[in-house]
Amino acid sequence: MTAGPTTGLSPKGLAHVHVDPCPEVCTSQEFLRRRILRALKPFRTYGCLVVLSFVVACASNRSTSLSFPKDTAGCFLLYNLKTDSFDAEVGETCKLRLPACSTFKVPLAVIAFDSKVLRDANQTLLWDGKPRMLEVWNRDQNARSWMQHSVVWVSQALTPQLGQDRIESYLRSFKYGNASLSSGLQDAWLHPPNNPGGNLELSAYEQVDFLKRLWTDRLSVSAEAMRMTREIMYAATSSGGWQLSGKTGSNFYAEGRSYQLGWFVAHLKRKGEEYIVVANLSDRKAFTGVGGFGGPRAKELTLRFLKERNLW
Repeated sequence: MTAGPTTGLSPKGLAHVHVDPCPEVCTSQEFLRRRILRALKPFRTYGCLVVLSFVVACASNRSTSLSFPKDTAGCFLLYNLKTDSFDAEVGETCKLRLPACSTFKVPLAVIAFDSKVLRDANQTLLWDGKPRMLEVWNRDQNARSWMQHSVVWVSQALTPQLGQDRIESYLRSFKYGNASLSSGLQDAWLHPPNNPGGNLELSAYEQVDFLKRLWTDRLSVSAEAMRMTREIMYAATSSGGWQLSGKTGSNFYAEGRSYQLGWFVAHLKRKGEEYIVVANLSDRKAFTGVGGFGGPRAKELTLRFLKERNLW
C-alpha cells in the first residue's frame, strides 16, 4: 500500500492552520514550516494518529532505527519487489511533493526512447559549443553520459523536440506527480521548491510507484524503451555483489546554495533479492558541510542506510 501525496514538517511543532505557500524565495526552514504545516495535519497511517513528534515512529513499525542527520528533514523508502511491500518507510517528507530535479531524466529517457527521439544508448548528442557549469558537460554526449553526468543541456534539447503536450501525456500515464511542465518546457523540473510559478513535482511514494512499473515492464511504452532506460541508469556494483542503478537530483531553497534539496532514486538487485530505493533530504538550517549538491548527499545517506541493513 502506498500513501497519497501532500503539498507540504515543522521543526517547531504542528499548528493546525492554513499557511499559504511562500510568495517569494525563502529559506528551507520557512518553506518546510509552511508546506509541512499544511500537509502534516493529523492523519491516520497504519492505525497510528500521526502528529509531528511521532511521524517517524508511526511511518513504519519496521524502521525506527534509521534516522536523518540533525537539522535535516527527509524520507527513506525501501520497497521489496519480491514481497510487493515496503521494508522501510522512514522520515517526515515521504508524502511531500518536491521538484523532480534531475530525477526527471529517468521518465524523460523513457519518453525519448519510446518516441524514437533517442534511438539507442550510444547515439551521439552534439554539444552546441556553449560552456556550461561543469567541464564534463562541455562535450558531445550520449544517453549513457547524459544520465551518468546529469547533463542539463541534453534534457533541455530533448524536451522541445518532444513537445509539452506529448511529455505531459506520457507523465500522466506514468502517474508521475503533477505531470506538469507549465512552469517551463526546459526548466519545470529545475525551479526551487518555493517557485511561485510552480514545478514539475512528485512525492517519494510516487517515485517508488513509477520506478516499480519501470522495473517490472508495466509502463505504457515499449519494452525496449524501458530496457534501454534501465541500462543507462547503471551506477555501481558493490563488493558484495549488489547492483545499483539510480539517479540523483539536486536543488536549493534559496540563493547562496546553503539550503539544499536532494533526491536519490534507485533500483537494487542481487541474486533473488530486488528493491526500489527512494530518498530525499531538505536542510532545515544552512548546510555548512562538505559537498555542494543535495543529490550526492541523498545518495550517500541512502548507501549508509542500505549498509545498516546489510544491503550494500
